[in-house]
Amino acid sequence: MKGSGLFFLTSRPSLVRLHSPDSGDLHAWQFSLLERTKRGGVQPLIAYWKGNDGAMFVQIHAARLVGGCALNVELERVRPHPSRDGLEGFITGCSFAPERWPSYHAEPCIDSPNQPRPVAANHP
Repeated sequence: MKGSGLFFLTSRPSLVRLHSPDSGDLHAWQFSLLERTKRGGVQPLIAYWKGNDGAMFVQIHAARLVGGCALNVELERVRPHPSRDGLEGFITGCSFAPERWPSYHAEPCIDSPNQPRPVAANHP
């Protein structure tokens, strides 16, 4: 199953060794993530990022990849984790979420022709 969404790191990514029946042992970056659920809870997710893209992302952004960091993550092979609560999957794409999401309620523009302009209190 594929999926994507907003996830939060619980700790720094760590380098792990995965065993693959096809290609033997390979290295991947393990991201321990949490997803907020509609009912106010959280869903844990262990995500692995194999290959050069994952290594480059972690190397370039190591200082920003700390607990609480919000990420937009694209995943494949999402399934229940075999030995923990939550899910596991493999990252196919990742980017930093904006620090503040755009508001659904637009604020009025101060320079709008229909808005009164502020007047200085010491106006002669």
